[in-house]
Amino acid sequence: MRIFLSAALGLAAAFPALASDDTRQISGALTYKANIALPPEAEVTIEAMGLFNTVLDRAQFATEAKQVPFDFSLTVPKGIGGQVSAVIRSHGATGWIVQDIPFAAGEDNVDLGPLWMDPMTPLAFATRLDCGGKEVSFGVLDDRATLRIDGQDHSMTQKVSASGARYVGGPGDGIEFWSKGDTAMLTVSGQAYPECTPMEDGPAPYRARGNEPGWYVDIGEDEVEVVAQYGEMTKRAPRPEVAVKDGGYVFDMPEIATRLRIEDGLCHDDMSGMPYPHRAVLTLDGADYRGCAGNPQDLLAGAEWRIEDVMGGGVIDAAEVTIAFDGKGRVSGRAACNRYFGGYELTGEGVSLGQMASTQMACAPALMNLERKMLDALSQVRRFDFDETGALMLIGGPEGKALLTARRP
Repeated sequence: MRIFLSAALGLAAAFPALASDDTRQISGALTYKANIALPPEAEVTIEAMGLFNTVLDRAQFATEAKQVPFDFSLTVPKGIGGQVSAVIRSHGATGWIVQDIPFAAGEDNVDLGPLWMDPMTPLAFATRLDCGGKEVSFGVLDDRATLRIDGQDHSMTQKVSASGARYVGGPGDGIEFWSKGDTAMLTVSGQAYPECTPMEDGPAPYRARGNEPGWYVDIGEDEVEVVAQYGEMTKRAPRPEVAVKDGGYVFDMPEIATRLRIEDGLCHDDMSGMPYPHRAVLTLDGADYRGCAGNPQDLLAGAEWRIEDVMGGGVIDAAEVTIAFDGKGRVSGRAACNRYFGGYELTGEGVSLGQMASTQMACAPALMNLERKMLDALSQVRRFDFDETGALMLIGGPEGKALLTARRP
């Protein structure tokens, strides 16, 4: 049985009520593949999140013994993109989760279709720790706990302790994890590791920047720093609450006569041509300065790109030619026959890819020829951009043209 969600539940303070002409609907359906019934008391939370962790809309409801799929519709401002996440929870039963399903900025309603949820495990809420150079992840969900070490997941059981929270693994594991405040102690097969401390995953400051006269704004967790006039002027202020206004995000800092507006949409640096994911307008002492904002890496990283053209020759029908960038400078994909992997680096004006390694399978001659062209093209890439349809262009070579054109499915 399907139910429909009203989109008006629990708006964040940063998102004021807007007229219907200023909003659009993001809809879809939550479901999962397993043949597992939800208990009658299960609860659903669905959230649309924008930049700066701004909750654009949130819906919550009790399932009342109904089962997936659950239709939903969320209301977000026009001109704003973001991501949808959802969770179905019930104490003592399997929970379900789906995270970070993107929707693009625009004016039209968006139907995301079915959002396939995965079983929720303690590692969905894990803390990463450094135990003397050994990275481990530890998560607790309800009365379940999981420790991940060396790529293996171990179910942990809490034991009585005089202080902190002590967990042990199953018979034969020889694993003990003892959490005390922000630190922990780890023992594996009788070997005690150095004190475990949280790994710092805090985000880098969000930066907006522009030229003529050179300026940038760094938005940190607690403070905003404004540097202008090629470094001759510096202002700082406590980070204000972000407001969603007229299809953009606004930081007002009247105490330093500064206002920063960020909008979704591709932006090119007017000197280097480097693409950025957002547009920026800095109002400083009454004057407006335009520029770009965000991290160019966000335009590349994430879901895999399917390559549609190699050096102007297209690709062979049914050939699998792909590329994927992660957020840590690694690139991988399939080059018609073999899988390849290597590194990439964002420069001030573009992107460079290092030497690629690959598996060594043999395929049909046509596929091997396409693979050689693909890998040769990668070695010549110097920058990237997007065409009017949103396709990724990896550009380079002596003529500075698109060597590879790719699109996300």
